[in-house]
Amino acid sequence: MGYSSNGNDSILKGFAWLLLGIIVSIFLVPLFLPESFCIASIDYAIYVGGLAGPLAALVGFIYVYLTFLGQQRQLDEQRERLDKEDASKEFAEYLNLWNEFRAEVIYTWDQNSGSKAFDSYWKNVRKAVRGDSKKDLGFDLNRPDEFRNSLRNHLTKSAFNKNSGQYEDFIRMIYPLLEIAERGKLDNKLKYLENLLSDGEKAILVYSATFLDQKDFGIKLFKSGFCKSISNEYLISKEHRNLIF
Repeated sequence: MGYSSNGNDSILKGFAWLLLGIIVSIFLVPLFLPESFCIASIDYAIYVGGLAGPLAALVGFIYVYLTFLGQQRQLDEQRERLDKEDASKEFAEYLNLWNEFRAEVIYTWDQNSGSKAFDSYWKNVRKAVRGDSKKDLGFDLNRPDEFRNSLRNHLTKSAFNKNSGQYEDFIRMIYPLLEIAERGKLDNKLKYLENLLSDGEKAILVYSATFLDQKDFGIKLFKSGFCKSISNEYLISKEHRNLIF
């Protein structure tokens, strides 16, 4: 976008200089004409006023327009900088809340807490969904429409969520972080968040956003590489890597 604007500015400036050259040429014409072609002063004045005047006005308009564009660009840059600062502050606030929530999470099945609780929870969900696919009248793991119901069932009906809503709280708190980072173009914050998430948390996030909730901002980030570092053993099917990323 910036390259295009600068290119347009250069074209306009070049055109303005061309017009200035034409105006100067109009004034210099009598100096290069033979005496037999000399123009009466009154006629020449009318000629200059009729031709050079509008061209000079056009040059003035071009420079006023370029000045306006420059001021508008400065305002846009200032607005973008302020928006990014606001987004960064909002991201930090949500991240603190998420860290507080995460520290208190407990998976009663094995008494793991924090990120380890999410890892254990996801491994059991993954195992249960894969088990459903192998039953009679099971489904193809690589067809999202066929395994979505099983995935949703095990994510929400597990004691990890059913008794305390920990899965739903996780999703409700992690989505705003992605939205804020994507909206504010906080690439460094996204990288920090990606490094902060365990593989189990990444799996819960990418499967929920991609297959269950179909969150556009999440899908866009995954396609650009966010959470792509997740290991295959945390994917329900290795083929899902191509579907998600």
